[in-house]
Amino acid sequence: MQKKLIALAVAGLVSGGAFAQTNVTISGLVRMSVEQYKLSSVPAGQQASAENRISDQSSMVVFKGREDLGGGMYAGFQFDNRWNPDMGNATSAGGNSNIHLGGTWGQVAMGRQDLHYGTALESYKAYTLQNILSNGIFAQVNGTTVAIGSRTPNVIMYDSPNMSGFSVRLAASTAWAGTEGSGLRASGVTDPGKGSATNLALNYANGPITAGYSYWRAKAEGDKAAAIAATNVPPAAPTAAVAATADQRGDTLQFGYTFPMGFKVGLGWNKSKLETTAGETSRTAWILPMSYTFGANQVAFTYAKAGNASNQADSGANAYTLAYGYSMSKRTNLGVAYSKLDNKSGGTYDLFAIGANGGTATPAGADVSQVSFNMNHSF
Repeated sequence: MQKKLIALAVAGLVSGGAFAQTNVTISGLVRMSVEQYKLSSVPAGQQASAENRISDQSSMVVFKGREDLGGGMYAGFQFDNRWNPDMGNATSAGGNSNIHLGGTWGQVAMGRQDLHYGTALESYKAYTLQNILSNGIFAQVNGTTVAIGSRTPNVIMYDSPNMSGFSVRLAASTAWAGTEGSGLRASGVTDPGKGSATNLALNYANGPITAGYSYWRAKAEGDKAAAIAATNVPPAAPTAAVAATADQRGDTLQFGYTFPMGFKVGLGWNKSKLETTAGETSRTAWILPMSYTFGANQVAFTYAKAGNASNQADSGANAYTLAYGYSMSKRTNLGVAYSKLDNKSGGTYDLFAIGANGGTATPAGADVSQVSFNMNHSF
């Protein structure tokens, strides 16, 4: 109630009576970590040392507004502002942000949204983004993250109402990897407005059971051949450089079960592929997350494995995360975690969100490890 009153006061100061009939709330999360990131088994001619860091782990301030329209309908918005306490800067509406219209029939929204690349299987009380393997090795094709590894822009989506635990999301993006264009181009150049993405997610959550399927299909914007040539990416080793210039297909299945004593186990399967003018690359991955919660404590372990890419031998990888978390209150959690990723000689997989904290792409065959002490507080 207090944060709702504060939000209403702020809204009133900013825009007078514009929000008079809309309930506005403020919530958020501050999540930070002290960590050591290390590369090993780097290629000849390179060397690596352990890097000690204090980093933000996707802290956010979320504004939500809702107005009842009558007849069971409502209109609203969400403004998810990401900020970096370690650096003292903000990324504007970098999170899930939208305007929406809903009712008993479901909800339609337009904006920016996490689609496909993340799953809800892993469970940690306090963690870094790098600990989340379902957004890392499980969502990558040898270093290139399917669905760009972040929130998809330019999205319109429909979310169904909950039907005895079942729900459906259907989403489409007109420019999933960049900003919208005007359609103007030189004669003979590929139409930059043809890029698009579609996501269909079928989910079930009822009692101890969680299950789901996600389908992702994306067509690249612009002239793929020219973009690939410009980045000089060899066809046998796709990297993040071709993420926005490759057509993508991804399929994910997941299942989880929570036992009465607090033990939770899941299983996930993913098959993804990249299609460029240089050829097609696909691979299959698996993930096995487990956690046990007892009182204010939680112990969690996740293992993930990516097979070899279809056009490159010895390009797979495996990874695991071991974590312990403790709830000091309903809003404050402390944790310690260790993540380790081992690449085969041709593998370029990395932990999730390394680039957001100043890291660089993993060289082929290098291994990655990170130990971290974490704290998060929600409000």
